[in-house]
Amino acid sequence: MTATGLSQSVLIRGVLWALAAGLCWGGAFIAPLMLRGYSAVEITAGRFTGAGLFSVIMFGTAVTRGGTLVLGARGLGAPRLWYKAFGLALLGNFIYFVAVTAAIQRSNAAIVTLIVGTLPIVVPALALLQRGAFAWSRALAPALLILGGLIAVHFGAHRPDTGGSGSYDGAYLYGLLLAVVALLSWGIYAVLNARLMAEQPQISAATWSSLQGVALLPLILPLLALIVLAGATHGGGAERAPFLTFLAVSVTLGIVTSWLASWCWNHASRLLPQELAGQLLVFETLASLAYVYLWFGVWPPLLVVSGTALLIAGVLLGVRMFRQ
Repeated sequence: MTATGLSQSVLIRGVLWALAAGLCWGGAFIAPLMLRGYSAVEITAGRFTGAGLFSVIMFGTAVTRGGTLVLGARGLGAPRLWYKAFGLALLGNFIYFVAVTAAIQRSNAAIVTLIVGTLPIVVPALALLQRGAFAWSRALAPALLILGGLIAVHFGAHRPDTGGSGSYDGAYLYGLLLAVVALLSWGIYAVLNARLMAEQPQISAATWSSLQGVALLPLILPLLALIVLAGATHGGGAERAPFLTFLAVSVTLGIVTSWLASWCWNHASRLLPQELAGQLLVFETLASLAYVYLWFGVWPPLLVVSGTALLIAGVLLGVRMFRQ
């Protein structure tokens, strides 16, 4: 596959997989709003415990089906592959989600969504830089439309009723910094993940999603144990969401927002060049904004609607440029 053109069938399938991933990922931005009183680390531990345990089940199924092909020296039996899977999971899952959750708790949910929403610009740029292929002509026009949309939504979304105080205090600015950390961690993850998948074509998208979930468990389980112990010792505040809500949200985040989203994105990454796949991350931004406004029960301002139209126009232009 080259970046010069894609068949219509491959293009449609890739876009649909990216859309599905974006709809799943968007849920990560309302989880902190649903789990008031829980720290970013607690929410992260709950999410990736659920993802890890589900990945163990899916991984076992994949190994049973894959046999020696999957377990060979270049497959799932290679220690270096597990190290890489852990590093990628740590970067694109753990660090990213802790940063996003903490940012939303300290800042404005819609603004954090928009900062992370620059991924459709950052990922294609990183992919081009990583390959040394400075064919900016394909990515520039869609990127400018997406950037314009992000700026419009940024100014339109800065309202107290969308998850923040509306003031630029120290906590707010710290939240913005954490959002930038999340942006960079996932941008680097996307490029490295696509490269590693290309190096391991014998491993399916589902198995690769499970591999990363399993690889992260050695970090998550001790962390979860410490959190449970601390909770039993110190107790929770009255403002904390019910524990059953925490469990339900953690399971949903683990299966849908982590494993299923990763599975969909892995399919999209194998079908589409990174310049285009990166632009389609705007689906996550659109889904996140929709979920945030639905959660607060308010209509988005006209500037947000206008910015969203620019985002969609940028996506459509990007897809058209890669059509054969």
